[in-house]
Amino acid sequence: MPPIKIKVTPDAKSAEEMAKEKEEAKKVSISLEARKTIDGKVMITDHRDIDIVIDTVKKQIITFPKDEMSDESYQTQNNYFNFLSKKGIVDRNSVQGGDVYASIQGTYPDPIDETVSAAQLILLNTYHFIESERPRFETEEFVVDQIEDYYTDPEDSDTTELGEVPEEPRKGSIDPYVTGRYRRTFGPY
Repeated sequence: MPPIKIKVTPDAKSAEEMAKEKEEAKKVSISLEARKTIDGKVMITDHRDIDIVIDTVKKQIITFPKDEMSDESYQTQNNYFNFLSKKGIVDRNSVQGGDVYASIQGTYPDPIDETVSAAQLILLNTYHFIESERPRFETEEFVVDQIEDYYTDPEDSDTTELGEVPEEPRKGSIDPYVTGRYRRTFGPY
């Protein structure tokens, strides 16, 4: 049996056009609320709890709480650096408290591949972190709005009109005129 010959011919696209398409497919577009400082640092203020500063000269990432230090802002900073260290961007051993009160900082290494920009990689992963936190923000805002609506505009089943509950001379289990029982609680043991 003679061998089968197959001839492969490229379709209408040339190799250059295919290379262009691959390059365009690699491009990613993100949108962050960020600004550049005078000395070239990038400040990202898109997150609700923290501000993020990327120092490309010192190869550091620094996070600051938005308003004041709280358990929530510290947890967010911790989650951010854990996210970056799991992605291989931040050296886990370098994460520590910063020079400024309540700041946390970490360093990142130079990429081995010279075609990869460390700053762009950090910005992309910061964008992914903020997007992963966005459902939490929206849920918390929804719950706060619902509680506020519950107190400011309650439903008819949760309210009573003035005079609907009759007055009684004595209500509840604590008699305001008996003070002896309170003195006994503060006596020596």
